[in-house]
Amino acid sequence: MAANEHNIPVPALPAPPLPAVPPPPPQCHYFYNARWTKRHDNDFVQALYYQAMQGHCQMSRTPNMHSLNHARRVVNACFNFNFKYIVFKRRLERLRLRFTTFKSILEAPGVVWDRHQIVLFEEDRWNELVEGNAFVNAYHFAGEPDWNELSAIFSADEPEEGPIDPVDISRDEAESGGEIAEGTDESTISD
Repeated sequence: MAANEHNIPVPALPAPPLPAVPPPPPQCHYFYNARWTKRHDNDFVQALYYQAMQGHCQMSRTPNMHSLNHARRVVNACFNFNFKYIVFKRRLERLRLRFTTFKSILEAPGVVWDRHQIVLFEEDRWNELVEGNAFVNAYHFAGEPDWNELSAIFSADEPEEGPIDPVDISRDEAESGGEIAEGTDESTISD
């Protein structure tokens, strides 16, 4: 037993239990960054979905230029901003990753999706999914919010050779020469 300043014995408190493995970050951590928000993504997905419904959006492993440029014009007009083409190409890769990852989750045995949340019967099964693709953690707490739209955009041309590698969205800025928009300084970008 330890003693306090008056030399009175004080029982030692038990050590707090070690925390369990911390849960993965929220879904927005995987989907967006400071420059590309959920609002940008919603407009981008809707523009591509519109193209898919018109029969113009055939997104094979190489993006359909017509559809991608249409989506770029829509998003840039909505936000009065001029994101460069490379940003849209990376965002399209991110959408494809979301589609293929969530599709693989839905096809895994022991997974049930109620259109609001994924319910897993065994935590071991979740760990197996994460070992194969860390992006699976984006769906730890919620399903894919744009599943219907992503299915319409990508389902006709699913990848033939395994899963797509995760995309580093922080490279959007670096690979476009440090700028994400032409004629816009960073002070006008709001998170």
